Amino acid sequence: MREINILGLNLRDYTLREKLRMLNSSLGRRAMATIGFVSARALMQAEKDGVRKAWLESMDIVEYCDADILRAAGITARGRLKEAENNSFLREFLGRLIREERAVYLLAGSQDMLESMEAYDEIRQMCVTGRNILPAENGSNADVIINDINDKAPCAVLTYADCLVQADFVSVNRRRMNADIWVDMPEKGTVSIAPDKKFPALIKNMQRKLFQRKVHQYENQEKAEQ
Repeated sequence: MREINILGLNLRDYTLREKLRMLNSSLGRRAMATIGFVSARALMQAEKDGVRKAWLESMDIVEYCDADILRAAGITARGRLKEAENNSFLREFLGRLIREERAVYLLAGSQDMLESMEAYDEIRQMCVTGRNILPAENGSNADVIINDINDKAPCAVLTYADCLVQADFVSVNRRRMNADIWVDMPEKGTVSIAPDKKFPALIKNMQRKLFQRKVHQYENQEKAEQ
Protein backbone atom coordinates (compact mmCIF):
# COMPACT_ATOMS: atom_id res chain seq x y z
CA MET A 1 0.00 0.00 0.00
CA ARG A 2 1.17 3.49 -0.84
CA GLU A 3 -0.37 6.72 0.40
CA ILE A 4 -0.77 9.30 -2.36
CA ASN A 5 -2.03 12.87 -2.71
CA ILE A 6 -3.77 14.03 -5.87
CA LEU A 7 -5.33 17.50 -6.12
CA GLY A 8 -5.41 17.67 -2.32
CA LEU A 9 -7.12 14.29 -1.87
CA ASN A 10 -5.37 11.90 0.52
CA LEU A 11 -5.85 8.48 -1.02
CA ARG A 12 -4.22 5.06 -1.04
CA ASP A 13 -2.96 2.92 -3.88
CA TYR A 14 -2.85 -0.85 -3.53
CA THR A 15 -1.30 -3.42 -5.81
CA LEU A 16 -3.62 -5.80 -7.61
CA ARG A 17 -2.57 -8.59 -5.25
CA GLU A 18 -3.35 -6.44 -2.20
CA LYS A 19 -6.77 -5.50 -3.56
CA LEU A 20 -7.67 -9.11 -4.30
CA ARG A 21 -6.58 -10.07 -0.78
CA MET A 22 -8.78 -7.32 0.67
CA LEU A 23 -11.65 -8.50 -1.53
CA ASN A 24 -11.27 -12.04 -0.17
CA SER A 25 -11.43 -10.79 3.41
CA SER A 26 -14.56 -8.73 2.68
CA LEU A 27 -16.62 -11.52 1.12
CA GLY A 28 -18.87 -13.18 3.65
CA ARG A 29 -18.17 -10.72 6.47
CA ARG A 30 -21.42 -8.73 6.16
CA ALA A 31 -19.54 -5.68 7.49
CA MET A 32 -19.94 -3.71 4.30
CA ALA A 33 -16.74 -2.59 2.60
CA THR A 34 -16.71 0.14 -0.06
CA ILE A 35 -14.99 0.03 -3.45
CA GLY A 36 -14.87 2.89 -5.93
CA PHE A 37 -13.70 3.01 -9.55
CA VAL A 38 -12.58 6.59 -10.04
CA SER A 39 -11.92 8.64 -13.16
CA ALA A 40 -9.79 11.76 -13.52
CA ARG A 41 -13.02 13.71 -13.97
CA ALA A 42 -14.29 12.51 -10.58
CA LEU A 43 -11.06 13.62 -8.91
CA MET A 44 -11.32 17.07 -10.47
CA GLN A 45 -14.90 17.38 -9.19
CA ALA A 46 -13.77 16.38 -5.69
CA GLU A 47 -10.96 18.94 -5.55
CA LYS A 48 -13.33 21.78 -4.61
CA ASP A 49 -16.16 19.72 -3.10
CA GLY A 50 -15.76 18.61 0.50
CA VAL A 51 -18.45 15.91 0.38
CA ARG A 52 -17.06 14.30 -2.77
CA LYS A 53 -13.55 14.51 -1.31
CA ALA A 54 -14.60 12.87 1.96
CA TRP A 55 -16.47 10.12 0.09
CA LEU A 56 -13.43 9.14 -1.97
CA GLU A 57 -11.04 9.36 0.98
CA SER A 58 -13.31 7.14 3.09
CA MET A 59 -13.41 4.23 0.64
CA ASP A 60 -11.70 0.98 1.53
CA ILE A 61 -10.45 0.49 -2.03
CA VAL A 62 -10.17 3.21 -4.67
CA GLU A 63 -9.27 1.90 -8.11
CA TYR A 64 -8.07 4.46 -10.64
CA CYS A 65 -9.55 4.09 -14.13
CA ASP A 66 -6.86 6.20 -15.76
CA ALA A 67 -3.09 5.64 -15.70
CA ASP A 68 -2.61 9.43 -15.76
CA ILE A 69 -3.92 9.51 -12.19
CA LEU A 70 -1.11 7.21 -11.10
CA ARG A 71 1.47 9.21 -13.00
CA ALA A 72 0.22 12.36 -11.27
CA ALA A 73 0.83 10.61 -7.95
CA GLY A 74 4.38 9.71 -8.96
CA ILE A 75 3.63 6.04 -9.62
CA THR A 76 5.51 4.99 -12.73
CA ALA A 77 5.91 1.22 -12.31
CA ARG A 78 5.03 -0.26 -15.70
CA GLY A 79 3.04 -3.12 -14.22
CA ARG A 80 0.86 -0.85 -12.10
CA LEU A 81 0.20 1.53 -15.01
CA LYS A 82 -0.77 -1.42 -17.18
CA GLU A 83 -3.22 -2.63 -14.53
CA ALA A 84 -4.97 0.74 -14.62
CA GLU A 85 -5.00 0.90 -18.42
CA ASN A 86 -6.42 -2.63 -18.67
CA ASN A 87 -8.89 -2.19 -15.79
CA SER A 88 -7.44 -5.38 -14.34
CA PHE A 89 -9.05 -5.16 -10.92
CA LEU A 90 -12.49 -4.29 -12.30
CA ARG A 91 -12.34 -7.20 -14.73
CA GLU A 92 -11.19 -9.60 -12.01
CA PHE A 93 -13.79 -8.36 -9.54
CA LEU A 94 -16.74 -8.61 -11.96
CA GLY A 95 -15.41 -11.89 -13.33
CA ARG A 96 -15.33 -13.36 -9.85
CA LEU A 97 -18.92 -12.34 -9.16
CA ILE A 98 -19.89 -14.19 -12.35
CA ARG A 99 -17.76 -17.29 -11.79
CA GLU A 100 -18.88 -17.76 -8.21
CA GLU A 101 -22.51 -16.88 -9.03
CA ARG A 102 -22.56 -14.23 -6.32
CA ALA A 103 -25.85 -12.39 -5.89
CA VAL A 104 -25.76 -8.68 -6.74
CA TYR A 105 -28.20 -5.82 -6.27
CA LEU A 106 -28.30 -2.88 -8.69
CA LEU A 107 -28.83 0.70 -7.51
CA ALA A 108 -28.83 3.72 -9.80
CA GLY A 109 -29.51 7.43 -9.63
CA SER A 110 -32.18 7.27 -12.36
CA GLN A 111 -33.95 4.82 -14.62
CA ASP A 112 -31.64 5.77 -17.49
CA MET A 113 -28.58 5.12 -15.33
CA LEU A 114 -30.00 1.78 -14.25
CA GLU A 115 -30.53 0.74 -17.86
CA SER A 116 -27.01 1.90 -18.68
CA MET A 117 -25.58 -0.29 -15.92
CA GLU A 118 -27.67 -3.26 -17.03
CA ALA A 119 -26.13 -2.90 -20.51
CA TYR A 120 -22.76 -4.13 -19.20
CA ASP A 121 -22.12 -7.56 -20.73
CA GLU A 122 -20.70 -8.66 -17.38
CA ILE A 123 -23.78 -7.62 -15.42
CA ARG A 124 -26.01 -9.47 -17.87
CA GLN A 125 -24.17 -12.64 -16.82
CA MET A 126 -24.62 -12.02 -13.09
CA CYS A 127 -27.18 -13.25 -10.63
CA VAL A 128 -29.08 -9.97 -10.19
CA THR A 129 -31.52 -10.42 -7.31
CA GLY A 130 -32.90 -6.89 -7.19
CA ARG A 131 -32.73 -3.38 -8.60
CA ASN A 132 -33.86 0.03 -7.45
CA ILE A 133 -33.47 3.80 -7.87
CA LEU A 134 -31.60 5.72 -5.17
CA PRO A 135 -33.61 8.61 -3.71
CA ALA A 136 -32.10 12.06 -4.17
CA GLU A 137 -32.52 12.59 -0.43
CA ASN A 138 -32.57 10.11 2.41
CA GLY A 139 -36.23 9.55 3.30
CA SER A 140 -39.03 7.00 3.36
CA ASN A 141 -37.87 5.45 0.08
CA ALA A 142 -34.55 4.64 1.74
CA ASP A 143 -36.29 2.25 4.16
CA VAL A 144 -37.96 0.46 1.24
CA ILE A 145 -34.59 0.02 -0.48
CA ILE A 146 -32.85 -1.13 2.72
CA ASN A 147 -35.58 -3.68 3.43
CA ASP A 148 -35.37 -5.03 -0.12
CA ILE A 149 -31.56 -5.30 0.03
CA ASN A 150 -31.72 -7.06 3.37
CA ASP A 151 -34.38 -9.43 2.08
CA LYS A 152 -32.22 -10.33 -0.95
CA ALA A 153 -28.94 -10.35 1.06
CA PRO A 154 -26.66 -9.78 -1.96
CA CYS A 155 -22.92 -10.17 -1.95
CA ALA A 156 -22.46 -6.80 -3.65
CA VAL A 157 -24.53 -3.67 -4.19
CA LEU A 158 -23.45 -2.27 -7.58
CA THR A 159 -24.21 1.43 -7.75
CA TYR A 160 -24.19 3.92 -10.61
CA ALA A 161 -25.16 7.34 -9.24
CA ASP A 162 -23.67 10.70 -8.34
CA CYS A 163 -21.34 10.25 -5.40
CA LEU A 164 -23.18 12.94 -3.40
CA VAL A 165 -26.28 10.76 -3.44
CA GLN A 166 -24.25 7.66 -2.58
CA ALA A 167 -22.36 9.37 0.23
CA ASP A 168 -25.60 10.54 1.84
CA PHE A 169 -27.21 7.10 1.56
CA VAL A 170 -24.20 5.10 2.79
CA SER A 171 -23.36 7.43 5.68
CA VAL A 172 -26.83 6.88 7.17
CA ASN A 173 -27.50 3.27 6.18
CA ARG A 174 -24.16 1.46 5.98
CA ARG A 175 -24.65 -0.51 9.19
CA ARG A 176 -28.23 -1.36 8.25
CA MET A 177 -27.42 -3.10 4.95
CA ASN A 178 -26.99 -6.86 4.77
CA ALA A 179 -24.34 -6.92 2.02
CA ASP A 180 -20.60 -7.54 1.82
CA ILE A 181 -19.56 -4.76 -0.56
CA TRP A 182 -20.86 -1.43 -1.84
CA VAL A 183 -19.42 -0.70 -5.29
CA ASP A 184 -19.33 2.77 -6.85
CA MET A 185 -19.24 1.70 -10.49
CA PRO A 186 -17.16 3.64 -13.05
CA GLU A 187 -18.64 6.44 -15.10
CA LYS A 188 -19.97 5.40 -18.49
CA GLY A 189 -17.31 5.75 -21.15
CA THR A 190 -14.33 5.70 -18.77
CA VAL A 191 -13.53 1.98 -18.95
CA SER A 192 -13.21 -0.38 -21.86
CA ILE A 193 -15.60 -3.03 -20.51
CA ALA A 194 -18.49 -0.62 -21.08
CA PRO A 195 -17.65 1.27 -24.24
CA ASP A 196 -19.87 4.20 -25.14
CA LYS A 197 -19.88 5.31 -28.77
CA LYS A 198 -21.35 8.63 -27.65
CA PHE A 199 -18.21 9.28 -25.63
CA PRO A 200 -15.60 9.69 -28.40
CA ALA A 201 -11.84 9.57 -27.98
CA LEU A 202 -11.64 13.30 -28.69
CA ILE A 203 -13.58 14.13 -25.52
CA LYS A 204 -11.51 11.68 -23.48
CA ASN A 205 -8.32 13.31 -24.75
CA MET A 206 -9.67 16.76 -23.83
CA GLN A 207 -10.46 15.57 -20.31
CA ARG A 208 -7.03 14.00 -20.05
CA LYS A 209 -5.34 17.29 -20.95
CA LEU A 210 -7.60 19.18 -18.54
CA PHE A 211 -6.66 16.80 -15.73
CA GLN A 212 -2.95 17.15 -16.46
CA ARG A 213 -3.29 20.94 -16.47
CA LYS A 214 -5.20 20.82 -13.17
CA VAL A 215 -2.47 18.72 -11.57
CA HIS A 216 0.27 21.08 -12.75
CA GLN A 217 -1.66 24.09 -11.46
CA TYR A 218 -2.15 22.43 -8.08
CA GLU A 219 1.52 21.47 -7.80
CA ASN A 220 2.67 24.97 -8.76
CA GLN A 221 0.33 26.51 -6.19
CA GLU A 222 1.64 24.14 -3.52
CA LYS A 223 5.23 25.13 -4.31
CA ALA A 224 4.35 28.84 -4.22
CA GLU A 225 2.78 28.49 -0.78
CA GLN A 226 5.77 26.69 0.74
